[in-house]
Amino acid sequence: MIRHIITAHAAAATAALFLATPAQGQMEYMAEAMRPQYLSRDLVLFAEGLNLDETQEVIVEAMFDAYEDDFATGWAQTQERLNSIAEKARSGDIPQGADPQKAMLEPVLTALGDWLKEKRQLDDGLLDNVNAILLPEQRAMWPLFSQQLYRDKNMHRGRLSGESVDLFKILRDSDFPPSTEAVIEPHLAEYAAALNIAMRKRDVLLRGNPQKLFDQILRGEMDRSPDMLEELIAARVEVRNVNDRYIDVVEASLSGADGNAFRQRALGRGYPRIFRRTPAERILRAAAENDDYSADLHAQIVQLEAAYLGELGTVNAQLLRETRRYEPELQLAREEAGRIRRDGGTPRKLEDPTRDMFKDREELGRRYVEMLRALLSPEQFQNLDGSRRWLPRGERTPQRPKPGDTPPVGPDGEISPLSGGNGLPPTIKPRPPSKPTPGGRPDGLGDTGLSGGGGES
Repeated sequence: MIRHIITAHAAAATAALFLATPAQGQMEYMAEAMRPQYLSRDLVLFAEGLNLDETQEVIVEAMFDAYEDDFATGWAQTQERLNSIAEKARSGDIPQGADPQKAMLEPVLTALGDWLKEKRQLDDGLLDNVNAILLPEQRAMWPLFSQQLYRDKNMHRGRLSGESVDLFKILRDSDFPPSTEAVIEPHLAEYAAALNIAMRKRDVLLRGNPQKLFDQILRGEMDRSPDMLEELIAARVEVRNVNDRYIDVVEASLSGADGNAFRQRALGRGYPRIFRRTPAERILRAAAENDDYSADLHAQIVQLEAAYLGELGTVNAQLLRETRRYEPELQLAREEAGRIRRDGGTPRKLEDPTRDMFKDREELGRRYVEMLRALLSPEQFQNLDGSRRWLPRGERTPQRPKPGDTPPVGPDGEISPLSGGNGLPPTIKPRPPSKPTPGGRPDGLGDTGLSGGGGES
């Protein structure tokens, strides 16, 4: 792995860039300047995505080595230029009457601009060289491979929920049979093309034009215009919408069970706060999977779980709609906040419309867990994984050792004094049961009779 370290002088020279303008665009360019676009680990992507044979893999590996060497040489030369600029600034070698900050910034920006052009030529040159050694059938794979490569390199730029989802990876993890993959393949080709267009449009806006950006820095224009911010947020929304739209398309082309599993996995990856399993969902599933209950009790538990999942699905659908509506507004407000503070104003504070909805969902879970407790005996409920979070403290019992566990013994074969008869060290006494209040609830609990740990996590 290549490691590129900016020298102290170069860091001092480039620091002026950040102090002068903290906007996102130049941060993107500095990150781009300091690291190669392609690394040795990307060889696997090229080999698998283009179906390279062993000879081609050896050739491509040599191309990567040459690319990394050229990058190291070019970046070292750029650092030397930045060091020279820093030395000149420290020595006070600035033209009479010139603005000191601009006199330093202009050569820094010129050096960075020259290096970015050279680096892009290196990046494009590597891809051209790889393309040149491909066989005709491999060259036919290039358009789809280049889209995949771009996704892998740039998917992390997402900020909205659902913006950074790669449905190809969701499908890979789903492990569908070849017959199913053949059914959805036409939709995936459409998805890859649409996502590639949307991502590239977003990234052009995110990075901006380097020459225009550098000119703005020299003019002291520190922030994106409001129109540009709105255009960037709209581009992010479009990337998210492409992902969400093709979740629906792929789901509709699959069988019922496969389609639902794919949808839940994709939404869980894109909107984890909404679609991760709730504590109530986990304990209801644990009860439904327990084989020790009578057939009648098991049927009631399965019915209870189905009812909960039905209500949960309705709530989650509402949360999804509100999240999709609210997050772009929140992202825009965050982008505007820095400029507003520098102008002496107070950034607007948006109320999260999902906060109360999540509280209602938590209460829904409590209600169904209480119904589950009513079906089970206290011992049956306490034996379920995760049950302790739903129990009032006075009803909790020490966790019993699992089958196969043996108490610690001393050298003479007696039970070790490190453990008391109740499973606790002898110096720790079991907590006595709480005295019930006149209302029948243990002291210190809320109206629901549940401990504070019953919330979702």
